[in-house]
Amino acid sequence: MYLAPEDDELAIADAAADFLADAMPIERLHGAAGPDLSPETRVTIGEMGWFALALSEERGGSGLTAVEHALFFREVGRQCGPVDMLAQALATHACKADDDLRAAIVAGEVGVGLLVADNGRYRLFGTGDATYALLASPAGASLHALDDAAIEERPSLDPANSLRLLSGLPEAVCELDGGSVWALGQMGVSAMLVGLAEAALDLIVEYAKVRETFGRAIGSYQAVRHTCADMAVRLEAARAQLWFAAAAHKEGRADAQHHIDAAKHLANETAMLCVDQNIQLHGGIGVTDEHDAHLLLKHAMLLTRLFGSKRALLGNLLHAEMAD
Repeated sequence: MYLAPEDDELAIADAAADFLADAMPIERLHGAAGPDLSPETRVTIGEMGWFALALSEERGGSGLTAVEHALFFREVGRQCGPVDMLAQALATHACKADDDLRAAIVAGEVGVGLLVADNGRYRLFGTGDATYALLASPAGASLHALDDAAIEERPSLDPANSLRLLSGLPEAVCELDGGSVWALGQMGVSAMLVGLAEAALDLIVEYAKVRETFGRAIGSYQAVRHTCADMAVRLEAARAQLWFAAAAHKEGRADAQHHIDAAKHLANETAMLCVDQNIQLHGGIGVTDEHDAHLLLKHAMLLTRLFGSKRALLGNLLHAEMAD
């Protein structure tokens, strides 16, 4: 089993990075464009095949694996991409029985938001023109039509995502038993968190080279150097665990889900540390609205609560049985 991405996989990652930096750069969140994935961008992403990387060719996908799925969503995370991009990709797997609907989702012709249960109600993350919403759990996944749903707008802490509230669960149009969609969702969010952490580390390293105090670049001080080094070490551990989890899923290891849980836990911890330290080391400029630092922090705070939070993940790992 390969423990790091190889040439073809890295080429996909590079292509995704170039595409996303042009189609939906993080700078969009400082302007009037807003957080949502526009219909035009969604169709373009669909045409590029990004929503269906891990979907088999006979079902209209690219026939690749969780490794390419994770590589793509790491780049989405670096640009603070909205979570409905992940919901759109997961919906292609949840919609197993309806070929026409699945094809429309793969092509980006219809939008899919992400549902999260909230004390008898449901939070809906995603663009306002979404026709469907995905609800996923370790037990299964379902796709729900939003045509007649009673939806209330809500302010969102995360500028990268719109938030709405549903009082009840609409009718399901597709259902899939088992944890396959949940596992891909965990890997997608873990990869987005790793991308966020990488973006935060890049920001502070570049700033430490040019910001001076008392005639010296701040990167020359131990307090800054050592913090950046700690960020880099933790990031390497989270990234390595993500690649191992994706490779374990690709090869069908019996303990793949345990490695995915571990990847999500490390990604949660690492992302929050990196985005916080990025703000602290930037000083006053790090808390300004014009800077990207607060965007990374707010996005990470949302992503760490999706597809497995700390208590649930550690509970799973406590009883995990690993293969040799």
